[in-house]
Amino acid sequence: MKTDENKVAEYLAAKGLYAIVFPKEERRNRKTPDFRVFRGNALAFFCEVKSISSSTSEGYRIDPVFNRLTDDIHTAVKQFDAVNPRVETPNVLAFVNHDRYCGILDLIGVLTGKFIAENDQTHPIYLKYSEGRIKEEKARIHLFLWLDDFKPDRFLFSQTHAGFHKSLCGWFEIDQNAIKLIHP
Repeated sequence: MKTDENKVAEYLAAKGLYAIVFPKEERRNRKTPDFRVFRGNALAFFCEVKSISSSTSEGYRIDPVFNRLTDDIHTAVKQFDAVNPRVETPNVLAFVNHDRYCGILDLIGVLTGKFIAENDQTHPIYLKYSEGRIKEEKARIHLFLWLDDFKPDRFLFSQTHAGFHKSLCGWFEIDQNAIKLIHP
């Protein structure tokens, strides 16, 4: 396993979940997510890990973070669909962030199309991302896990499937009533 995959596997293990890498034979024949994640003997969810590396050089951004996040979501959905085409099991996309100029608000912008100001007002300035090629795909991911080198870890739930949402909240010990809703 790669370092970021190890970080996610360790994070999941601390929550009583264990990640199993897909066998080489399966990975050779098709794209797959990184892990099958289990709670006890039961499959809990599929998990794909995406790394966000530093994107700056001499003070300017080489690759806009919104395009990278959109690309990662698009690619992850293809990987999930290869093993979970009817979405019978939750899909979790874990981002491991190493870029000081990227944060959870960038992911929220890509998913909702909205910039969230300090006063919690929203402004629809990122719609070309949220309503672009991930418009339908983003609903196929039930939890976005954000592990950050610089800030606290965060969770973003799509809430597109009530049963999956309840299970994921339970596995990660999150009170469903304490989740702050972001209205698109």
